[in-house]
Amino acid sequence: MEVLKLPVLALKHHGYLKPTDLYEWQSEPEAVGVGSDGTAFAVWPHREVAERKQVTSHAGGTAIVTSATVETPLKVSFVQPLPGGQLLLAAARSRPDAPPNAQIWTSEGHLVRAGHLGDAIEELLTTPSGDMWVGYFDEAMSGSGPQTHGLARFTGELVPDWLYPVDAGLPAIFDCYTLNVHGENAYCCPYTDFHLISVAGDVPRDLGPAPYRSAGCILVDGAEGALIGGWGPEYDLVTPLRLSHQGVESAGWQGRIVLPDGTEAQRLRYTCRGPDLHAFGGGTWYRLALDDLTTVRGL
Repeated sequence: MEVLKLPVLALKHHGYLKPTDLYEWQSEPEAVGVGSDGTAFAVWPHREVAERKQVTSHAGGTAIVTSATVETPLKVSFVQPLPGGQLLLAAARSRPDAPPNAQIWTSEGHLVRAGHLGDAIEELLTTPSGDMWVGYFDEAMSGSGPQTHGLARFTGELVPDWLYPVDAGLPAIFDCYTLNVHGENAYCCPYTDFHLISVAGDVPRDLGPAPYRSAGCILVDGAEGALIGGWGPEYDLVTPLRLSHQGVESAGWQGRIVLPDGTEAQRLRYTCRGPDLHAFGGGTWYRLALDDLTTVRGL
């Protein structure tokens, strides 16, 4: 009841995701993702051929910008763009004795390379240069390799070139609850300490404890930011924050995310890119920006 009393912030309808032919492709995307320029991507399973998938890109509205057909056995959890029009597809789960869980494809549907990004992937976002930031959930801790660090960066060759340091005086990442990649830099607020961590180049920084624990998303733009989500009934909570010399400070109020018509915003897939929150419900695409927090009703 306390959460329901909070002021609300309505998502803005931005567009629709759809395959080229609803008779050939399923109407529910297997995976959705957003590139660094705000373009959305969706993976659509074929209605009859299990290993055939279509990848579409969208810029808002109803139009399909590009489409590519690929033949892959991957159970795709993540889709991201790479330079030159290439596409990264990845499965969340992997075993050492299993085939690679990541593949790079051309825009014409030709496989470029495959590799392992580790098991228990929770978040995956690419950068404009083609690097891949990968955050892992807690089951990764029982494995070996890059995944045990909680956060890793891979090159376009699907090779790790940076790992979150352990035993370096930084909060451990047992579960990368949040990941935001803004340009080439990454931000996360992981379980269990819930400190806001930034990584610029190869240098991680502990910015201090977050004003709210257990958020699933984070928006960042300079010194301003916001945590989105929480456990249980606080799944739609918005907690603005500010970065200062003293650390991470609360911006003083909390609110709730709702759909454009004011109804509950449940079972949405979220992606954070800098100050922008992208939310997907089926084939419907919503957006919210940090600047929109000033329009919260009820304050």
